[in-house]
Amino acid sequence: MTEPRTFCSIRKGNSEEIRVRLAEYRGAAFVDIRAFAPVRHKGGEPVPTRNGVCISRLRLRELIVGLQAIEREEGGR
Repeated sequence: MTEPRTFCSIRKGNSEEIRVRLAEYRGAAFVDIRAFAPVRHKGGEPVPTRNGVCISRLRLRELIVGLQAIEREEGGR
């Protein structure tokens, strides 16, 4: 497994962030959209939480189409 590459990071509240990453597992590429939170007692780099979704890179186009449909319906707000 190679180290995941982060493509986007979005702040969520005061301490959490959402990261969009590309990861590889057993030779297959996955898009990982996950909440990261700081470790309270360590105060270091935020770590991934269980809150998130991991989908096959092959399904990315479907996700993009869905997100664009939401953006159109909501008027880009």
